[in-house]
Amino acid sequence: MPDTNDKARRGRPVTTDPIQVGLTALRLFQERGIDNVTMDEVALEAGISRSNLFRVFPSKSAVIWGTMHKFTQDLAQKLKEDTETSIITHLHNSWTRTLEDVGDERMETMRLRLRLIASSPEVSGWGHAQLEEARSVIENEILRLDDSNPMRAKVVSSAMISASMAILTWWAQNNDPRSPAQVLDEGFSDFEAVFN
Repeated sequence: MPDTNDKARRGRPVTTDPIQVGLTALRLFQERGIDNVTMDEVALEAGISRSNLFRVFPSKSAVIWGTMHKFTQDLAQKLKEDTETSIITHLHNSWTRTLEDVGDERMETMRLRLRLIASSPEVSGWGHAQLEEARSVIENEILRLDDSNPMRAKVVSSAMISASMAILTWWAQNNDPRSPAQVLDEGFSDFEAVFN
């Protein structure tokens, strides 16, 4: 009698590594241009089915923005853990600590993402909701610590998102050898001087 598990063991593995698939797609987009690569080509290059690819990444923009939602969740956790009493320093510390565990492969992925976001107004615009989620986390944290000036909370949170994107895009486009956390730490020091 044939083993009924033989069928389950054939073919590609059921799991798809979103990090590896994302990096494969980002490299293709960088080499050939976002508009010149189809999602079918990404699936083929990544060695997965088209349906698996769309299950992980529903669009090219979703591939490029990747793990922004996860970053925002991690940022919210770091904000809870940090005990700094100065609000701006607290935000600075939490944001840079969120980026501290970015290893070499993730650094390449982050550089590619940021370059592609900067190169495409359409992709940049798609990510507005992603950035708004992070901005809202920051605004709520400011209000939790001091709810006396809601307008300032909105301004500071918006400025922090803009500053971080400018700093990290500069880092990506200039191949700065430092880690994202180190570059952000330096850039946010200037930010602190303005808003403290």
